[in-house]
Amino acid sequence: MENRKRIAFISLRVKLLIGFTLLFSVVFAAAFYWFLTFATDSALHRVELDMIATLDAAVEGIDGNEFESLATEGSGDDPRYAQHIDWLRTVHSIEPRAFIYTYVAGNEPNQILFIGDTLQFVRPDDAAAFGDPYTSTGPLIRGLNDLTFNLVPYSDQWGSWISAYKPIVNSGGERVGAMGIDFEAAYVAEVRQGILNSIVIAFAGTYALLFLMVYLISQVVTRPVAALKGVAERIAEGDYNQNLSHIGSARFPDEMYSLARVFQIMVDKVRVREETLKKEVAELRIELDEAKRNEQVSQIVDSDFFRDLQEKAKMMRARKGGGAEAASLLDSLVTSEPT
Repeated sequence: MENRKRIAFISLRVKLLIGFTLLFSVVFAAAFYWFLTFATDSALHRVELDMIATLDAAVEGIDGNEFESLATEGSGDDPRYAQHIDWLRTVHSIEPRAFIYTYVAGNEPNQILFIGDTLQFVRPDDAAAFGDPYTSTGPLIRGLNDLTFNLVPYSDQWGSWISAYKPIVNSGGERVGAMGIDFEAAYVAEVRQGILNSIVIAFAGTYALLFLMVYLISQVVTRPVAALKGVAERIAEGDYNQNLSHIGSARFPDEMYSLARVFQIMVDKVRVREETLKKEVAELRIELDEAKRNEQVSQIVDSDFFRDLQEKAKMMRARKGGGAEAASLLDSLVTSEPT
């Protein structure tokens, strides 16, 4: 016997749910990634604009000539240094996210010397003192000449940051130093996480709503199919008296309505054909019975015994006297034709 693999039955509703769920999952994943990337980039751009605005305002509040004099002649005890730190404190109080510092080019290659640092009054132990050297080959050096950004989070001995830098110029237009502004990278991560949380909540609610809608739609779509399946099962049992008018909507007909109508026509034709076939079978059975009976009579008539009876009947008719009636009766019996 041929081995048949067992095939698991999966309903149309389940297939619809699985299909639409996979489709929505792919679409939602793509939309989620795009929206998260877009929202994060927008937030970072907003942070960038805030950094630029704060940096521009802070640089505008510094007298370039006085800063040049402080950097070349001053010290940590110089009253001008205290005024400089006070200005940095003012900027930080207006924009608490901003950690601002100023610096000038050092005597060594890729060296800078710090002048002021807001960490002096925020985290004194981590602050750079007046004239502290620092070697850098990155944006800090470029910031002495041009507006420079470092928006990819990086870490140094003071923490993890994103930064921007802008030159400080004197009254003659000469670049005499630069100002740097740092935003903690943790703030950027918090912004991104906040966006992520909001998107997850919004997408989860939308996903659940769409799943419910797909479930309800699949129920509406598969209900006529299930009804048609039930009718087909009853027809398979020989019950042709089925009414399919309830399947599909006559007011808004669709393919399911058309299928039900065609199925109804098919059932009616099958019923008529079966009734005709039954009638023809009954008539054929009668004809077969009559033919069989005629054949049996023919076999009797053609037998030697029957011919012998015919001969005896003739002899009895030839006799006169007693037994004439019996001979006549026997003769009528053996000479009668089969019907």
